[in-house]
Amino acid sequence: MNVNLLYSYKEWTPVKPYFDWNAMVKDLGLSSLFRAAGNDAVLRTSKAVYAEKEDTYLSFVMKRVSCVPLETKEEVKYRQDVLDDCIRKEEFTGKLYQLATKTLEAWEALGRRRNSTGIRDTKAELITDLQVLRLLVSGVTEVRKLLLSHAEGFRSEGLRSLCRRVEEEFSEEALLRVEKILGDVSFYTDVAVREVKRNVFHSYYPKIVLDCGLTDGLKLSDFRIESMETLEKPYSKPYGIKAKLQGQMNSLAPNVIALYKDQALQEDAAELEFQTVSYVYECCSNLADSLGHFFDQLRFQMGFYLGAINVKYQLQRCRLEYCFPEVGAQDSLSFGELKEMVMSMEQKGKTVGNDGKLDGKGLVIITGANQGGKSTFLRSIGIAQVMMQCGLMVAAKRYKSGLYPNFFTHFTRREDSAMNSGRLDEELRRMHQIVSNVGERSLLLLNESFATTTEKEGSAIAYDIVRALKEQGVRILTVTHLLSFAQRVYEEANTDTAFLSAEHLSDGTRTFKMIPHAPEQTSFGLELYDEVLGSVKNKDDEAGTDVREMP
Repeated sequence: MNVNLLYSYKEWTPVKPYFDWNAMVKDLGLSSLFRAAGNDAVLRTSKAVYAEKEDTYLSFVMKRVSCVPLETKEEVKYRQDVLDDCIRKEEFTGKLYQLATKTLEAWEALGRRRNSTGIRDTKAELITDLQVLRLLVSGVTEVRKLLLSHAEGFRSEGLRSLCRRVEEEFSEEALLRVEKILGDVSFYTDVAVREVKRNVFHSYYPKIVLDCGLTDGLKLSDFRIESMETLEKPYSKPYGIKAKLQGQMNSLAPNVIALYKDQALQEDAAELEFQTVSYVYECCSNLADSLGHFFDQLRFQMGFYLGAINVKYQLQRCRLEYCFPEVGAQDSLSFGELKEMVMSMEQKGKTVGNDGKLDGKGLVIITGANQGGKSTFLRSIGIAQVMMQCGLMVAAKRYKSGLYPNFFTHFTRREDSAMNSGRLDEELRRMHQIVSNVGERSLLLLNESFATTTEKEGSAIAYDIVRALKEQGVRILTVTHLLSFAQRVYEEANTDTAFLSAEHLSDGTRTFKMIPHAPEQTSFGLELYDEVLGSVKNKDDEAGTDVREMP
């Protein structure tokens, strides 16, 4: 049975991930998002205190799901609706995830990886398989009970359809039939004698009725199981004299063969039991495989939603507003109070939000003051886009954008530590890979690309690449200090190009807001220089020293 909580029409499979996911994680700082997903998933209420325990599996799930973008508005809405249900029913979400985790961990303890070939040679392996089936049936019974107890409160199609499928495929009658089969073969998995209460014991033994034919030499053939069940008999002292005498008396009854008198008969009977129980298990093996797949997917998919709840707690802890983004037309991009959540989580400080309406703008060039928040703004869009395209909420009052399954980032990197290549060579290599893989619905974020060479040469490279990609329909947002490049594009610009600048007040204050503005011919680096060196000089003046004499 399928879980289908991440997609309405299929189970989770890691197909069509972003081209260079590792580069995106590094450029956008997404590792902090994954760590936030892994923070303690203990069932909490709104009054609960945030905990610092980490579930690495939730971090792993968030990373795996985030790297595969959703491609349609319907897919995003489907996942958002399920997440909304999980947020409203947080206790249910935690219980369902923990139930799946507990079942799979118990399976691992029984040796899940022990026999990947499916070949069963010993009684111990058959017993383990039966124990696993009993474990999975017990687990799905609990899942069914939990789902149906909350079914009336679900709004999402994902959770409602899961309830319907569980109720249909694992109906009470079907589960009772499986439990009866497991009860019938329990003699094979349970101890032969069990103390049910003080000084009262029950002995368990099989009753197997076979139908068969005879061949030459009176050999048995064409076996068919008529019935099989586990019988129990009470004893006050199962190993006492009375029990032994009763066993001897039973062996004298008609049509009874006393096995304990003949070693060969004991071996034949044991082999007959093994083959019979193996046959019964094989009839249920498809159910075991189906349940195993179900619990694997249930834990993974509920792990994503529980991780999303943990991300929500992190956003609240950092006092960040969040919303479910809206999928708009392909050329749409607008937002209100959009913040860079990774920096907020890492620095635990107040961040500045930005508003913007960039609908229809295929190229956005961001210039302005050094340390004015340009790169932070670019990352905020990149992070929000990744989160939207995997069904998460974003750190904004509102966010609306098209979907870009072909999403690339190109941020400056440190120089090759092995000195095998310079930074410009490394940038051009990465850009070549991007250009070779762009396609329909592509988005590219450039952060100070080609600033590792001269201003003239870098501007020429940036202009040629950006123009070529824009002609191919790639949407580009770029932060640049290449003023010649920005000015040239500005002079040639048409209505599908927007220019933003980091706001810089007349007194030198940086507001960290991006505002519509023509490219400026300065990044105001001298102000930073004067600010830093001025503070040093003032301190030295107070100490009676001259900064010019410093080594």
